[in-house]
Formats: sequence, C-alpha cells, structure tokens
Amino acid sequence: MKEINLKGLNETIYYEKLSNGLKVYMWVKKDVNTFYGTLSVKYGSIFNKFQMNGKTYEVPKGVAHFLEHIKFNESKDTTAHDYFFKMGSDSNAFTTFNYTNYQVLGTSNAKDNVIHLVDFVQNDYFTKSIVKNEKGIIVEEAKMGEDDPYTVMLFKHLDNIFNEYPYKDLITGSAKDVKKITLEDIKLVFNNFYHPENMFLVVTGNFNPYELIDSLKENQNNKKFPKYLNPERIIPKESKKVRVEYEEVNINVTNKKIKVGIKIPKSNFKGYDDLHIRIMMSLILKANFGVTSDFRDYLLEKEIISDLSYTCDIFDDYVTLMFTIDSELKEEVLELFKDKLNHLEIDEKTFTRTKNANIATLILDYEDVEGVNSLIQREILSYGDIIPNLKEIYENITYKDVKEFLKHLDTKEQSILILKPLD
Repeated sequence: MKEINLKGLNETIYYEKLSNGLKVYMWVKKDVNTFYGTLSVKYGSIFNKFQMNGKTYEVPKGVAHFLEHIKFNESKDTTAHDYFFKMGSDSNAFTTFNYTNYQVLGTSNAKDNVIHLVDFVQNDYFTKSIVKNEKGIIVEEAKMGEDDPYTVMLFKHLDNIFNEYPYKDLITGSAKDVKKITLEDIKLVFNNFYHPENMFLVVTGNFNPYELIDSLKENQNNKKFPKYLNPERIIPKESKKVRVEYEEVNINVTNKKIKVGIKIPKSNFKGYDDLHIRIMMSLILKANFGVTSDFRDYLLEKEIISDLSYTCDIFDDYVTLMFTIDSELKEEVLELFKDKLNHLEIDEKTFTRTKNANIATLILDYEDVEGVNSLIQREILSYGDIIPNLKEIYENITYKDVKEFLKHLDTKEQSILILKPLD
C-alpha cells in the first residue's frame, strides 16, 4: 500500500489499486468516532451517448440517475438500506453530470459497512418489475425538478449558454425521458460502466486502513468481472457562441434575479492546465466579486443589489463563469457588470491576501471527515488523481502570473437571463 504525503499539510492518504482496477483512497483521523465511505462510478447524466469497440450507443437521458435509484435493490425482498439500518449506519447516493456516488456514514464496523457498500453497488440485480415500479417515483422527482425555481434557473441558463453540450439537460431527465428507460438500457450501462476499472473508493475517518484493504482484496478477488471495454463518451462539437444572448422569463421566485453567464474556450488559456485555470480564476473572482471586494461592497452600500454569488466551472472545452444577482435595478446592474467584466483587475495587496486565504482554507479543509472525502473525490474527478503538492502549487503562484493570466480572460461572450416573479 502506497502512502501519499500531502506536502505542507502534514496529512497522508493511503492508496492502493487492486488487481481488478479498483482504486482505493483512505484518510485516517483517529480523534473522531465516525467513518465515511464513498464509492464513485465515473458515469453521470451527460453520458447518454458513448462508443466502444467501434460501435455507438445511445440511452435515454436520465439513465444514470435512474440506475442510482434502483441500485439499492439487492434481491426481491431486500435493499441495501435494510442492511445499513441494522448496522446503525446511514446510506445515500447522488448523481451529477460526470459521476454517480454511493455513500455510507457510520460510527462503528467501518470495514463491514464499506465492504457491503462495494457489494451492493457491484451487484447486478435488476428486473423489469423494479424498473416499472421505480418509474412512477422518478417521474414525480423529475416533475419536481421541472417545477423547482432554482433548478429551472440553473438549467435554463445552461441551456442558453450551450448549443449542443448535454449539461443543459436535467440530471434526472425529463418526465418524458424517464418513461423511455428500459431494463436493457440499465443493463447496458451497468455492464459497461459499473466496472472496477471505472470506479474509485474513498474512505475517511476512524478505521484501520490495513485491515480494510486486506478485506477489500479478498472481497474483489472472489468476484469475476468481464474485460473492461473502456466506453468513451461522445462529446458533441460546441460553438464558441452562446445560444441565447438575452432572455427574460417569469418564474416562481420572490425577488427579481439576474444571471450573467460568461463562456470562454479553454483554448484561450494555452499553457494552463485545469488546475491552474481554476486557481487563477478563484483569485481573480474573489478579488473582483468576493465578499471583501470593493465592487460588491459598493453595490450593497448603494442598495443596487441585495445579494451576489458566482461559480466557475469547466465543461469539457469551455470555462464558464456564472453570476447570480438579486436586484430590482436591471439596467443599472447590467451596465455596472458589463463595465466591471471589461476591466477585471487585481492589485498586489489583494492578490497576496486572497492567495493566503485560499492556502489557509486548504489547510483547514483537512478536519472534517465528510469534507475531506469530498475533497479527495473532487481532485480525482477533476485531475485524475490526488495532487500531493497542492499547497506548494498555490504558494508558487506569483502576482506576475495572475496578471499574465488576466490577458487571456475574454468575457465578451455572455448570456444574460432575467428571472422575474410571477404576477
């Protein structure tokens, strides 16, 4: 078993790749009384079109989420929830654009709980009746998403930003999509994506990593898996232009909201990997729009806005910045934002303060069992593995580096969405 030492953080991640390809990451914290295990499958809502062995496959939207739901069935009369309830543990799952995550949280018997987590996710029990019975439940969930104003806001904005990318589609799929899902679709996805080569296990908290890895090896060696065919997602070609530049819609919100989306090709940032793009963006966005920024303070002090939040994401070949603003002064806000986006800046004092704050957050993040688990997941999914020198990378970024990065930051491709309360 390999020990990954996180430089400057005084933390160790235990790592081993099992003979069948399953990657296991473990972080031990002896002064807590909980453990948290997550098994992630690199299959999410955007994988509805894929290819393997030269053949193209397409499944209805929402299959990833549907499979997550029915995966908890272990046999005709038992579910994984039954087992974890008896163990005094809590189990759950969620689906994102890129992956599906299965979880167990408990205070005792970590080894048995984690082994069962792996067992039920790798279990291939599916029936037509389970698929049929679950459809009604998931159709209702999809309808709730279609009616939830915050879900509608997000996906409406993504729909306006992207032309072809599937990120604009609800993770659950629409009610119409869910009704199309068949047992054959479920089996196709499970057989080809739910393979140890396409999974990774993260366990954090109070447990013995050597006992756990020995049990996992024994467990996996007693199972047979077909050859992994490495299915590849088909990524559609996306235009550099946003699909809709401006739109106003009435929605069930209390206050008027303004969403500003910026779409930037990753090709603008030649020489920068995803990690450095995210770090640079974080520093620039905090300096210009963060809770201590002069611009935000001015907007709040003048009562032009009542709230402001932002995100930065990388969607395949594009970087997106998405701002959500609570304001009744649409014209004034948009004019100020347009000017600000055309004149993004960061002075050396703000750079140093923001960089140090980010480094401090990085250190403090290694406290919470669930938080650390999520951090590890995020690094693996975003960069392919743990980054052992993340603190060092932060420390080595200079003010000159950020000023140079700013030259590549083109914010002209914008999609504005105005959300007005229903009459």
